[in-house]
Amino acid sequence: MDIENDVLRRVSPSPTQRARVARVAGELLSEVTEASKSEGEAIECMLVGSVAKDTYTHPPDIDIFILFEASTSREHLEEAGLRIGRKVLTNGEERYAEHPYIHGRKEGFDVDLVPCFKIDSPVGLKSAVDRTPFHTRYVEAKMSTSQKQEVRILKQFMKGVGVYGAEAKVQGFSGYLVELLILKYRSFQGTLEAASNWNHGTVLDLGERGVEFDSPLIFYDPVDASRNVASAVSRNAFALFVQAAIEYLRKPSPAFFFPRKQKIWSMTRVKKELTRRRTRILAVRFPRPDLIDDDLYPQARRSIDGLGALLSSGGYRILDRTVCVGARRVTLIFELEVDRLPLVQEHVGPPSWLPNSREFLKKWSGRAVSGPFLSDGRWMAIVERKHSEAAAFLRAEAGKAALGSGFKDVARMKVLSHSQALNAGLQQEFTQHLDRTLPWKRA
Repeated sequence: MDIENDVLRRVSPSPTQRARVARVAGELLSEVTEASKSEGEAIECMLVGSVAKDTYTHPPDIDIFILFEASTSREHLEEAGLRIGRKVLTNGEERYAEHPYIHGRKEGFDVDLVPCFKIDSPVGLKSAVDRTPFHTRYVEAKMSTSQKQEVRILKQFMKGVGVYGAEAKVQGFSGYLVELLILKYRSFQGTLEAASNWNHGTVLDLGERGVEFDSPLIFYDPVDASRNVASAVSRNAFALFVQAAIEYLRKPSPAFFFPRKQKIWSMTRVKKELTRRRTRILAVRFPRPDLIDDDLYPQARRSIDGLGALLSSGGYRILDRTVCVGARRVTLIFELEVDRLPLVQEHVGPPSWLPNSREFLKKWSGRAVSGPFLSDGRWMAIVERKHSEAAAFLRAEAGKAALGSGFKDVARMKVLSHSQALNAGLQQEFTQHLDRTLPWKRA
């Protein structure tokens, strides 16, 4: 189709770009080899990922794996791998997958230098990253030149609809999973046609299957059938891709590949929308923890779940919630039916025939606003609420919530009531929360 041909033209590397990527990758391989020798390490290094497989959209990340002998200790692999990486990427930073590696930049490209064990078969896996060289070799051996173009189109489609990337921020489809989908269904169109009929729990493979998985999508790794390549795909990412496939097949548009940017709402529009809904906002702000995204996002989601459960236990009904991660702060937005409750609440006690009913009577006699009294055989009392306003409740009780480890210092947490949130300059956060337009439908 003309749309897909145009997409391919826009995302494929030009001959000049290809030559530059190849040169930088070659230089990195040479530099890693030399740094290894200076460390006294007789090791191999290998270009992996989309650059090695020629399935990248421009500009690519460049991934170099440093292969240590399988007899190497984990401690030595980590220490030597980091030293080698720092010699090559002098301004790089240490990051962590199953073990540490060095991330940095060279001539405008993001670069990862990752130590792993050199093994003969994934059966002898010593670290999760040890599979990656096998993934590279598998795709190189199986994929045709024309299918590499189909991979580029599918990757851009997934980027456009917001489901590309297995990292915690996205919880979507990895590059390797995209490649396997093209190997499975032969083309971009074939993949969308199949995906439009997927159901939750769809199981795919290119041969062998292993243990059962409970995931929205299961794709058995052809180099290690004990692994689900689609394990990172969340329910939302799965559902969004299926919906995008259905709508694109029905009415193709470049907007699926290159959607318009989300327009930030004015505060006038935000206030008008909240007035129309007659809902109340509660915003909770934390200084951004010093964590990589793959740790930060799960902890932020855990925190919004923990605070949400606490609010629900206090009688506040949550209509919607949003995690907003900024450069300096993390903001958790709760949209409530109401943010003020009656000054009193019902307190349910035990049936009158149970021994502990005496304790209930002793505790609430003379203290309850009304009661204790019997209702359908149980003791009841109408008692005062300790906190009848949501922000005050959360400020007082947040220490009881199950929070992510980077968010446990509630002394650094700032709770904003509805009126405070509307005057706190949260336009971007409010837009993210209130504007749920699908990317390809943005005006």
